[in-house]
Amino acid sequence: MIERIPDAELEVMLVLWHSSSPLTVGEITNTLTESRPWKSGTVHVLLARLEERGFVACDKSEYKHRFSPIVSEEDYRKGEEKTLMHRFFGGSAKRMIASLLDADGLSDKDLEELTALLKRKKGE
Repeated sequence: MIERIPDAELEVMLVLWHSSSPLTVGEITNTLTESRPWKSGTVHVLLARLEERGFVACDKSEYKHRFSPIVSEEDYRKGEEKTLMHRFFGGSAKRMIASLLDADGLSDKDLEELTALLKRKKGE
């Protein structure tokens, strides 16, 4: 199971996951400027933590180090889904889906798309 990433570090990972190439601390900081007024030192600390725990790799062959994700967004999301399902729904996907269906905010279009997904999963 993949370790959970704290929210601040997750924001950095999202920038890396949505980039087509490795990024420098400055590039990450500039991307985050709209949502977080962090200085490059803060981003550097977050990247160091992520690197230490095996979430990112750092290419130090150039003056400006470049960071890239080691763990994919999909793998991380799947791990978080499993954790959520186990923590709150006793490991039952059925209970988790039922809870989501009972929640407010599902439009008719959402329900149609979910129905189509379930039919596809069932093989109809």
